[in-house]
Amino acid sequence: MISDEIDRQILEILNRDGRTKFTTIAKRIKRTEGTVRNRVRRLREQGIIQGFRVVTDPKNLGYEGQAVIKFYLEPSYESYAQIDQLPFLCDTEQCKLISLYRSNGESSFILEVITKNKQDLDHFVHELGKFTGIKDIEVLMKEQKIYDHLS
Repeated sequence: MISDEIDRQILEILNRDGRTKFTTIAKRIKRTEGTVRNRVRRLREQGIIQGFRVVTDPKNLGYEGQAVIKFYLEPSYESYAQIDQLPFLCDTEQCKLISLYRSNGESSFILEVITKNKQDLDHFVHELGKFTGIKDIEVLMKEQKIYDHLS
């Protein structure tokens, strides 16, 4: 749990740029570098900070198909056992599974995928439809980014 406003300030700075030096953060929040270092260590130990990563724009990497896909999965052991296979279904140069979530609603799932082109996306959706118990696949194409708090 975030303990106070100092933690919030540190997290806000790191969310904008995870490579910000502790000395820079310390100057911005008017604390010592040691305080920042200790708080970041504690936030990592508590699981509040789970890691640091590079955020890329898929279009700049040659991925033209970006979609959020919602689907319903019939509740059964056989159908749920397949969920672990989804990352392998889309793990090629043409297709990358970005995230997979269980959502509210009975047996609903949401995944985010990027593909080199629309044909690769269509192929992924076709293969997804072959999984036992998957129904009601809805594909929402990402067209234009309007806001992203990580940008």
